[in-house]
Amino acid sequence: MANPSGRSQRISASASAPSKSIWHAPMKPSRPRNFGLMGMAAIRGISGSREVVMTSEAQGSARARAIEWHIRLRHGDDAAWEAFAQWLAEDPIHAALYDEIEQADLALEPLLPAVIFREAANDADIDDHDQRQGPRWRWWGLGGGAAAAAVAAMLVLAPQATNSRYEVATGPGQRRTISLEAGTQVTLNGATRMRFDRKDRRFASLEAGEALFQVQHDGARPFTLEVAGRRVVDVGTVFNVVRDAGAVRVAVAEGKVLYEAKGRTIALDAGQAVFDSSLAEAPRVTRAAIGAVGAWQKGRLVYSGEPLSQVAADLGRTLGVRITPAPDVADRPFSGTIALRGTGADELERLTPALNVTFKPDAGGWTMTAAGAER
Repeated sequence: MANPSGRSQRISASASAPSKSIWHAPMKPSRPRNFGLMGMAAIRGISGSREVVMTSEAQGSARARAIEWHIRLRHGDDAAWEAFAQWLAEDPIHAALYDEIEQADLALEPLLPAVIFREAANDADIDDHDQRQGPRWRWWGLGGGAAAAAVAAMLVLAPQATNSRYEVATGPGQRRTISLEAGTQVTLNGATRMRFDRKDRRFASLEAGEALFQVQHDGARPFTLEVAGRRVVDVGTVFNVVRDAGAVRVAVAEGKVLYEAKGRTIALDAGQAVFDSSLAEAPRVTRAAIGAVGAWQKGRLVYSGEPLSQVAADLGRTLGVRITPAPDVADRPFSGTIALRGTGADELERLTPALNVTFKPDAGGWTMTAAGAER
């Protein structure tokens, strides 16, 4: 916060300066925390044994830069992390400012403006792809300073929020992991929207897309997932859920879940799955290869007789492109494992022989048609 008097603010040395390993080496944490409400107290830092003095203007600029770094590092590559480490080394205050923002955690999660980021999976100048994290994102429309200013403005509005529910969304081809509490985390695949509750870490709602759940069981507080009017209740488990095209798919890799829908409760053990279409009278229980559950995290899609319409939806989420199956192939069953190594058009071209289809570009993406169909 700027000092109204315009005078220098004195930043005193403090034994509580950050001591995290990240300040000593550019090591990537498993997941950068979400930034939150910044504290208004003065930031303290150490520069050898001397006291550090920073003007209000300089502190405001450094704080804005810290916010910008916190946003950027959500999807930063190696070059970004090296630049971040260099910025930290420029002034001990930088580490303290960044730590202040990081420690505030999830306060602003629902207010993240989508306009700050635009997924760039289809851009021609992006030639590599991290299959664990998805395509790189870039600043869109707003410069670094403007982006930081936009977030800073949101920080003022955050305390006014009264709804404890908040939404987390990923773009096509992007992935994101949310840690809810010790032993429980949710990994969102591309093109996925979920809702969580700050007051109830044992609740989640899948609005669209796909997510893998790793849940620490608590008999007194079972984890509950809501999806399209159904409920999935854990009994200590790892399970994958997909919601698309009027259907819900749940597959269990470890433990057990209770699937509640249409007046029924179905117990699913590891190696079992349920397919529940809005057009069907009752959910259908099938077998699921344990190694295939959530394999999309490792760049693999595994099928055993699923229709190509499902394959197209899965490819679209993972590759970051829209794929529409033509009526003549939508219901065709497919069995096999698809190993993904690239993105976009190049990857679709490589998959053409294995799927025995042709991908034709259209206005909004690609159309999957029968092999040999006129291009």
